[in-house]
Amino acid sequence: MPFACVGAVLALTAGPSARMAPQQPVPSAVEGPAPAAATPPAADVPAVRIDVVVTDANGRPIVDLRPSDFELLDNGSARPIGAVELRTLPRTAPADLTPIETAEDEERAARQQGTRVFAIFLDEFHISPGASSDRVRDALTHFVDEKLRPQDLAIVMKPLDPVTAIRFTRDRARLHGVIAGFAGRKGDYAPRSPFEEQYIGRAPATVSAARRQIVNAGLRELTMRMGELNADRGVIVLVSEGFPRDGPAPRGRIQDLQGIVRASSRFHLAIYTINPATPDDDVAPAAERERAVATLQWLAAQTGGLAVEADALTAGLARLAHDLEAYYALTYQPAEADGRFHPVEVRAKRRNVQVQVRARPGYWAPLGSEWRAMVTAPSTMLPISRRALRRSTIIDAWVGLVPDANGRARMVLTWEPRSRSASPAVVAVKARTSGGAALYEGKVRRVGSGEGTPGDSVRFDVPAGRVELDLTVLDIQGKVLDTDVRDFDVPDLRSQKRGPVILSPEVVRTRTLRDFNTASADPDAAPSSVRTFARGDRLLIRVPAFDPSGEAVQVTAKVLNELGQPMRAIDATGALSDGMTQFALPLFWLVPGAYQIELLGSNANGAVRERLAFRVTG
Repeated sequence: MPFACVGAVLALTAGPSARMAPQQPVPSAVEGPAPAAATPPAADVPAVRIDVVVTDANGRPIVDLRPSDFELLDNGSARPIGAVELRTLPRTAPADLTPIETAEDEERAARQQGTRVFAIFLDEFHISPGASSDRVRDALTHFVDEKLRPQDLAIVMKPLDPVTAIRFTRDRARLHGVIAGFAGRKGDYAPRSPFEEQYIGRAPATVSAARRQIVNAGLRELTMRMGELNADRGVIVLVSEGFPRDGPAPRGRIQDLQGIVRASSRFHLAIYTINPATPDDDVAPAAERERAVATLQWLAAQTGGLAVEADALTAGLARLAHDLEAYYALTYQPAEADGRFHPVEVRAKRRNVQVQVRARPGYWAPLGSEWRAMVTAPSTMLPISRRALRRSTIIDAWVGLVPDANGRARMVLTWEPRSRSASPAVVAVKARTSGGAALYEGKVRRVGSGEGTPGDSVRFDVPAGRVELDLTVLDIQGKVLDTDVRDFDVPDLRSQKRGPVILSPEVVRTRTLRDFNTASADPDAAPSSVRTFARGDRLLIRVPAFDPSGEAVQVTAKVLNELGQPMRAIDATGALSDGMTQFALPLFWLVPGAYQIELLGSNANGAVRERLAFRVTG
């Protein structure tokens, strides 16, 4: 059964409400200052939309503001606002509210004007049984009965629900059924299904780590599905007591959620977090509780939502429903698209009224090749997938693109086991176009498994458009252990605008000097699918870069610390092939921690920047 949890390591301000957790914008954990570089002209940069909730001191929406009443600061600099649109709900629901029976029904209903879409994620792994779970059931039952309108769509799901269960509905009985059967499992590490028994185990430390990963993956799947719906109004409600962190470092769990925050920003989704626990419910030390809840507060603040505590559950759920009833959509033109996090502050004024504004604290400008794909595509929305996608829980697969000599794309795929206890031996790969035309079928062994047939990577030609990948994970006897289903959108490289483009940087991991020398001369050396390395490793960073105009692209690289500050340049070993620059990066000089690699491709037509995050262990 495909599980939503197996989406794997696959990119706001305080609002007024009684006794809700205060919100403070927190800078991105992985983005930081970067040297100035040539950027595309502002006229070519995609416009940014910021959704803004404006209320008075009593929390009542203010709906009569004019464009001149708003001020927007991007990275501290005022930017002209191109459009201000007040979005409110229609007074009456359409008469033809049909049941949601197919994916097409779901998508059509979600895009109808005035339809609100609520995705409620019950994090049973991090909610205590007893009083805390009782509050969840009571508050959500009241919310479904009193706050959902007939036109609204909703889903209530848990981390181990299958991907095929991500189906939004107007059937209130179905929602009530899931809510009534909910019970928290925090502190209970006993497996309740064959899946948990086989892939998670019973050791508390192992179970705790796996549960965090499952919840993060489930949230990613839900966020991407919400983005595919392109709902008129959408919100994600995460019900959880918070994610425990390993050690005192405040960024531990926050880094795991960066992908969710980035996707939420792209699809204009706010995340509201609901913590149903009181201090009396949780026996953990106060400092540990505060660290866990701080992650929820950070997630809500970074997406323009609210963090609601146990003593304001009813008011908080009512507030999130009302926030979708009236808000302003502000559109403006950023100065540049540089792949960095841009803090944004929105201010509003109204004479003789105390105005309170809530919006997300910024946005991530698309990275170079992503920016080009967005501005050349007919739509900035991702194509809608018609099949159930999932990520394996026992392998990490990496998929990339490189250009061939004729300017067409070749796909590269590798994989590695997620843990030493996993026993996958080979992955069967099937690739086809969205129209069903076969592109590749074969098997691939894990990275570093040595010579033999099949090899430890596959490379094959792919056309522009959507490529559907089906991966079947097998053990040494050929028994199916797991599956992985994903879609990959391939840009038309020959139709890109003039200017440098960086495709998918490859990271080849070697452990000995002999392996390093061998891989350095092998253009088909298998890229690693993971981004955690040991200090004794030597990395080869291979950067495929090209310009559709035919002009050569010069690529440089440097190591940045966790805050994005430059540390040192990375030496280039030369061009491995046309359009592929190779860099050598030994890791012995880095202390354990999080880092980034910044890649800059430039020529007379402009510049493009990419960043790769990685971690070094002892």
